[in-house]
Order: sequence, then structure tokens, then C-alpha cells
Amino acid sequence: MVDVAPFRGLFFNEKKAGKISKVISPPYDVISLDLKNKLYDSSKYNIINLTLPEGKTTEKYKRAKDLLNDWINKKILIFDNDKSFYIFRENFSLGGKIKKISGFIGLTRLEPYYNLQIMPHEKTSTKVKRDRLELLSECHTNFGLVFTIYNDSHHRIKDVIEIQIKNDPVIDIQPYYDSSLNFKLWKVSDSENINKIINIMKGKKLIIADGHHRYETSFKYKNTHERHLRNKKEKERSYPEDFILTLYIDSNQNDFLILPTHRLIKFLNYPGIEEFINKISYTFDVEEKRLKSASYINEKLSKSKSKGLKSFFIYSREEKIYFITLKSIYMKNITYRKTADFDYSTMDINILQKFLTEYISNLYKIKKIDYSYSTGKVINDIDCKKYDIGIFLNAPTANELEIICKEGYLMPEKSTYFYPKPCSGLVMYKFYR
Repeated sequence: MVDVAPFRGLFFNEKKAGKISKVISPPYDVISLDLKNKLYDSSKYNIINLTLPEGKTTEKYKRAKDLLNDWINKKILIFDNDKSFYIFRENFSLGGKIKKISGFIGLTRLEPYYNLQIMPHEKTSTKVKRDRLELLSECHTNFGLVFTIYNDSHHRIKDVIEIQIKNDPVIDIQPYYDSSLNFKLWKVSDSENINKIINIMKGKKLIIADGHHRYETSFKYKNTHERHLRNKKEKERSYPEDFILTLYIDSNQNDFLILPTHRLIKFLNYPGIEEFINKISYTFDVEEKRLKSASYINEKLSKSKSKGLKSFFIYSREEKIYFITLKSIYMKNITYRKTADFDYSTMDINILQKFLTEYISNLYKIKKIDYSYSTGKVINDIDCKKYDIGIFLNAPTANELEIICKEGYLMPEKSTYFYPKPCSGLVMYKFYR
């Protein structure tokens, strides 16, 4: 059973903090150095001062705590008067078209993955979790959201959302960091709708789309807190740290998007594209193509996937592009992890990991791997010689993701990019005041 709850949100006070559009930020883990500097310059109250505090030692987490408390004491940050759920809508522009996704924000009771109620879809990094745990231990606050998806095919939550958004939103902003986005927020504080949401969500399962590190960090913090502060009898009670700030999105929405996370690779000993292609031609059928556009790459990959083929594009610093498809003989050698509906082993990301990334690592020393959902950015970074090759792949569908999670599999890190990302700082959850 998924246990969700309303809460008293912590908000920026526009009268003292200035425009909300200048104090929010993207999630901490997608902020580039250039964007980081832009956010610091946008406002002295930008949330990045708390999510990515400056400094190299553990003192930076204490500074974040002191700054947070100072902002609360000065009413730069203020608590909502009511325990509420918050309806969330994000409008965004993609391919020249305006799209939107809607959901709601609340608290989710933390529970172990093995209960199969709240499920991850990809692996996490210990280093990142250590950093987030230090920040959480000092600030006792969720500044950003764990982005989850669920199935609302009967539109029961959607009906609640549609009624609420007929009213004027309490927040309606275009973020300073990205003018193609728009965030709106509505309050749901009446007991009838609160209870309706709680009861509907009890029958759902949640898949973590974005925020695995935040979820696992909060779960570890909760358990550590239990060991130190609770006796066996008290464990039956609920405590504020038993919950985490969560965005819930129905995956049935037309504009709900999962984008691929393309790879950019820099070698210590790059052999040149011709030798590289010659090496992988034992495993892949190779076609040299002419680079037409980013949409051409995406469309050709999608068409290949619809035929059941496992294909990728490789673009090189020599400005050459190759369309490669795994040979059928190697498809037969894959260790199958098959369900009635789906074969996890043959997902593009796993083919990439097994036959390209691992194989390439054995041949040539990889200095750096970066990731981007933007086909155009990958092409530009290769042309600027920042990297030697870029690898383009298909994204999994929401249905594939659901099957993977229910079967208990985990995809490699950076397997998906859920777009658009919700922001940090729009509403926060401080569980100790």
C-alpha cells in the first residue's frame, strides 16, 4: 500500500525573497557549472545556496543549515497555514509545440524497495548519496522532489486535478533559468479531496522516475534515526522523517515523455573513427550515413526499434556518422531475462552497455563519459572536439519501464531522462523545525 499524506509546505515569501522565478532552480544533479553561476547571480536567495552550498569540506552543510534557519527566522521562507496537497502543472515547449503535464505534490511514507510498492528503475552512486545524506542530516529538509510515476488509467486522480485547476493558481511563474517552462501550483486543503487522494493512492504502485539518490538517502536517514532515537514500542508511530516530498505524475498523459540519455565519450588513446568502426564491425552491421538533422537520427532509431532491431548512431569528431545494428547471431547469445510481455536483456541500454561500453573500455582507455538527452548538444560538443564520439540510442517506453520495475530489474545509471524536470524550491518539506 502506498501511503501518501498532505503537509504544511515551506515556500519562498515573495514579499521578502523577490520574484519566485529567480529563486527556484532545476534539480541539483542536472545543473551545469555555467547554470550554477547564473543561478547564484539571479538572487542571493536562490535555492541553489541550500541544495549546492559552496565549499569543499563538511562545513558547507552546516552553512546551509544556518542559512536555512536564518531565512525562516527572517520570514524569507514561510510555512503554509494548512496541511495540503499541491496540484502541479508544468507547461513546456518541445519541437515548436506547447505541451503540459499535471500531477500533485505530497508526502510519501518511505518503505523498502522489496515491498514492491515504491520501485526504482536504475542504479545509484554511493558518492552522491553520501553528499545528500550530509545535507539532509544538517537541514532536515527536502528542497527538491522525488519524481514518481503511477498508472491512473481510470482518471480518478485526474478528475480531482481537473476540478482544482479551474481555480486561479497560487503560483504561476516562468523560471528565470529557462523561459520555455512554466510552473503552476494549486492548494488542496479540504478534507474531502485530501481523503479522496489518500484512498485512491493506496491502491497504486509508484515508480521512481527521478530522485533515486534522494529517496535512498531519506530511507537511510530514517533508519539511522530509528536506531538512535526510538525504542521498539515507538516504531509503530509515525515521525516526520518517515516521509519524503514527492511529485506524482500519471504516465498515461499524452505529453509525458521519457527521453534517451545519449553518451559522449572521451578517450585517453582515441584510435580514430575508422579503426574504431573496424573493431565493432565484428558485432554490428555498419552503414555510413550523411548527417541530416537531429530529427533524422531520432526517427531512424525509432523506426529500427519498431522492427525489433537493436540499433545506434555513432558520431565522431571527424564529423562522420554511422548507423550500427547488432548482428542477429549476437542477439541469440544474450542471456535472456524474459517475462511474458518483455525481454529485459534486449533493451537498447543493455545492448549498449554489454556490446559497446564494456567492449570499448577493454579496447581503449575511456577518460570520461558524459550524458545528454539533447541530440543537438551531443553533435555540437563532438564538433567542438570536447569528446571523441557520441552514441545515440532509443529511450524505453513507460510500459517497458513498468514491467522492468515490477520484475525487480535495475537499468544502468543514466538510462533515462524524464522531461521536463520539476524544479527545486517551489515547495519544500522541513520535517524538523
